[in-house]
Amino acid sequence: MEFFTAHDVLTQQTEASIEDPVTVDLDTTIQDALTIMLENEFDQLPVLNDGYVEGTVTYRTVAKYIKSMDEPRIAETSVKIALQTEPEFVDRDRDLFELFETLAEDAYVLIGNREDLEGILTRYDVFYFLRDEVDPFLKIGEIENSLRELFYNSYDDLEDRIEETFADRAENDDSYTPPESPEEFSFKEYQIFMMRNLDQLPGQLQQDSEMVKHLLEDIRETRNALFHFRAQADEVDRDQLDMAHGYFRGFANTT
Repeated sequence: MEFFTAHDVLTQQTEASIEDPVTVDLDTTIQDALTIMLENEFDQLPVLNDGYVEGTVTYRTVAKYIKSMDEPRIAETSVKIALQTEPEFVDRDRDLFELFETLAEDAYVLIGNREDLEGILTRYDVFYFLRDEVDPFLKIGEIENSLRELFYNSYDDLEDRIEETFADRAENDDSYTPPESPEEFSFKEYQIFMMRNLDQLPGQLQQDSEMVKHLLEDIRETRNALFHFRAQADEVDRDQLDMAHGYFRGFANTT
């Protein structure tokens, strides 16, 4: 399995490009740095001195400076006095899961090195990236749950129908073990079972049977590609998954 890297997260960000991370100079005032942070919704900024990363300025370091002064003058004082001088640097190919421990303690890491800053990776970037990557898997799981709920609600003789539906293949294929409940269905078996047992399903599903057949086939192919890592989440037709999720969820909730 190919794990995600810091670079994968950076390429998904929209606030700042990898080639041009937002920074401030060492002589920038604290007030100006705070303004930039607020305008960009950042919690920290790298501080450069002739292109060299001296450190970072963060809301926390600014708060410590203000707390230590009787009369803080943020409009006149440079960020040098509120500098975190030892930020964590990692390479862009660092495995994302190896960063979990670091990001549990620090809110961010810098990508690159002091002479070549490539970007900033925050724990929030990681959270939203992983949520986006995992979403197709969750949607497919919820579609399966909806189909199972639909079957349980629609058939009083569910066990008998399952046995009858897959009896022919079981008799002619010694390697095939027929499912005994919807929880044991493959995605292909969801499709086969539904198409052969439309009579007690909601009328709309019966009317949409051809569409449903092709939709389940498409979702099956998507599922197999994802679970066998033949496709990445960004290659998935998310609109189709969203449509299928809402469509089957609606029937499961009303039967």
